[in-house]
Amino acid sequence: MTDALQTNSTLFGQVEPGYAHYRKWAQPAPALVTPHVHLKWYVIHPEALPIAAARIDDAQAYLRDEIAAGRLKLDDEVGFVVHHRVPELEILYVCTWRGNNEVWETLYHKRLLPGLRFTEFQRTNTSPTFCVWVLSAVTHEMKAWTRFLSSPRGADDRNGYLADQLTGWV
Repeated sequence: MTDALQTNSTLFGQVEPGYAHYRKWAQPAPALVTPHVHLKWYVIHPEALPIAAARIDDAQAYLRDEIAAGRLKLDDEVGFVVHHRVPELEILYVCTWRGNNEVWETLYHKRLLPGLRFTEFQRTNTSPTFCVWVLSAVTHEMKAWTRFLSSPRGADDRNGYLADQLTGWV
């Protein structure tokens, strides 16, 4: 069975022959905090395409407007946002912890053209979720949340979760 799988290159046909994988930088940015929401914020970008502070401010203002208008239904929630830069697009993965141990996600994207705003990504029955770079932040958050869940969950534990963020090459 193993030999048949190893020789069946069509199973790996989703990877283009010329694709060369590269690393990106992940680091925390100031959290998006309202009276009823605390979202840790990560930026992930190629080394040559950083996300400027003004773009983070714009993205956070957009999400605050979405929350205030009731289009992004978050209330008394904690979680994280991954603000991912790809060559022609910025993506916001808005993730909150619900049901004790589940991460819930709302996805927004914006083309990098003047005057465009973020829009919610409309999903189909099979939709993209996390790329390998974003999974690094998601994995870090899963471990941080698991540590929190396993703790007494007092004030120090809550603050510890909020302070625990990923920085480095992914």
